[in-house]
Amino acid sequence: MTARVPLKSVLPGLASDEQVRARLTYRTKTSFVGVHFNEAGKGQIVFLPSGAILCVIGRSPLLSEGIEVNFGCQICNVFEVDLATRSTLILEPTLVKGRALAVCA
Repeated sequence: MTARVPLKSVLPGLASDEQVRARLTYRTKTSFVGVHFNEAGKGQIVFLPSGAILCVIGRSPLLSEGIEVNFGCQICNVFEVDLATRSTLILEPTLVKGRALAVCA
């Protein structure tokens, strides 16, 4: 039996279009999988490493109970429960050698 938690209670910020436009950004705490869909709609498993930066785009149109995120230069779909339990919301810009790093384009 798998516990299912509604996204609105796990990631309350995603329920607000205003906050989604603000590009919620997460850093993964552990490695987990996502799905990258090509233009034809064919899915390919993508491994998201621990420490990866994920920028929320919105709800996934192709993955039930999923969230669309920007990972590097590609769009991936992850399960909302994975994003909620296996990553941490980044509240401040990441600093790299004294400079702020823009993590979401």
